[in-house]
Parts: sequence; structure tokens; C-alpha cells
Amino acid sequence: MSGNLQRALYPVRGRGNEGRTRGTMSRLDEVAGARMGKHTTIGIGGASERLVFPRSVREVQDVLASERAANRKVRALGAGSNLLVSDGGVRGTVVCLRKNMGNVLFAPGGAVVADAGVMVPRFAVLCALSALSGVEELGGIPGTVGGLLTMNAGSYGRSIGEIVEWVEIVDYEGRLHRVGASEVRFSYRTAEYPVRGIIVRAGFRLRPGKSDEAFSRMKALNERRRAKQPWGERTFGSTFRNPQGDENAAALLERAGMKGAREGDAIFSEKHANFMINKGRATSSEVLRLIARGREAVQTLSAITLSTEVEMWGIADE
Repeated sequence: MSGNLQRALYPVRGRGNEGRTRGTMSRLDEVAGARMGKHTTIGIGGASERLVFPRSVREVQDVLASERAANRKVRALGAGSNLLVSDGGVRGTVVCLRKNMGNVLFAPGGAVVADAGVMVPRFAVLCALSALSGVEELGGIPGTVGGLLTMNAGSYGRSIGEIVEWVEIVDYEGRLHRVGASEVRFSYRTAEYPVRGIIVRAGFRLRPGKSDEAFSRMKALNERRRAKQPWGERTFGSTFRNPQGDENAAALLERAGMKGAREGDAIFSEKHANFMINKGRATSSEVLRLIARGREAVQTLSAITLSTEVEMWGIADE
């Protein structure tokens, strides 16, 4: 095993041991005034003050250290699949890992290391090709490894927090920390980390399996998704978290008459009432009005207050 791979696979002791190494900021891949609607799956969002695409953990460290020194806000962007950005845009710097940080490393014993920018469907396919099992249920989620870890996303009874061994985070001063899974408080669609910052890499331990069985399961699950969800539409996925108990948000919204409800070009899907769709030129204001209508309708009918699952940037009640 190479020295670099060994360092990636086996966690360092404690936090911050790798510190921060200065890179060359002048060569950073960045765009000023990028329209965020082009970087979110629902296709909504105004301009970001600065959008950067780091190529390495070192560049992430340098960006965060520089922005802290300049007292500028920093946000992390994955695939933009669980995100609503204001039409007015966002101030500060958006750090996107999807473009340039997509490496996956495999080692004997089911150990896998993935950059935070790796798309989860690709990650699931690579694991299946390596005859590893445990990611199949997540393979249809159109997000990045870092995005799923940020909120402990999951599907079909599997959450990403169940298979992760450690997570590397760059804090807002540019220091790198490795955190064991036991140090993270994972719960339904929530993950509380002992370090605040941007997730840049993670290590997983998967079970040995068979490639053909893994691909068969992913195919079956994706067929179920296509049958129940608005496949191919511009959407940020689930609008509301499922409340505690036996009820789910989609059923509550449907009973409250919100299936197919719309505000302008924002609409609750006719196929799955909890999926918000942009049918044309929907605005963030239209989406927020429809969210408010859905929450009020469910509260009135069922006395249940739904909490949003989608993250919001530049919104007044963010």
C-alpha cells in the first residue's frame, strides 16, 4: 500500500494534526457573479459573489483561511440537490467541491476513501464494481458524498452515517480535522459534528458482496424511484422532513389537497406531493409561498407542523 493511500485510509489521532499548508491562491479555479440557478437541481437562484472550485484539500484550507481573514461568509456547495437559493443571490464565497474533487480510493478489507465532491450514484457504481455492499440504497440520490454527510441523508432504510468510519473537515480557520464516526451525532436527516467547517473527504467500511447482486438491487430501487418520484424534473427533492410517527410528509400533503398545487411555476408534483418542481421560470419567492401553503394546510388538517428538509440560502428566515 502506498504511503499516500495508507495516510488516507487510517485516521490520524486527535484533530488538527495535519494543520494548514499554504497554497497558491492565484491559480484558484473561480467565477465571480455566477448564477446559482445553474448550480442547483431546481434551477433557481441569483448570483453568488464568488464561486470557487478547489482542486485539493490544501486549496480548501487556503480559501477558508483567506476568507476568515477577510471576514467573508463561506458556504459549501455539493450538487445543489437539496438547496433553494434566493433570486437575490448570496454574498460571500461559495465553495464547490463537485467539479474538481471526485477521487475514490479502494483498499483490501472493504475500506474506501472518497472525496466530498464525489457524486453518490457514481460512488455506488464503483463500490458495486469492487464487489462491496452497503451503498446500494443510496445510489439513486443525486447528491455528493459531502452533501449526504452534512445532513445524514439516506433512502430505503439506509443513511450514510451508518457506513462512514471517519470524516475530514476543514474548519473556518483553514485547519484540517479528522473526526471518527463515533464523535458525530447522527440522527434522522441530521448530523452534528464536533467541528464546524466544510467536509472534504470521508472513509467508509463496506461489506464484501457480489457485483451482480449489488447492481440488481440498485436497478430495482431505481425502478421504484421512477415509479413514485418525478424523475427527470427540475426539483430539489423532498421539501419537508417526515414527522415522527407513522405519517410521512407526502401523504399528509396529499390529504391536505396540496398534490399539484402551484404558485407560478413552482408546483408540488402530481406524482409525489412532497417533491417541489420548477415547471418553467419559478422564483424562490413562489417556492416559499408554496412551502408556507403546504405547511399551513397540513397543520390545519392534521395538527402536524412540517419542518423543511431543503436548505435555504439568502432567504430571510434562513
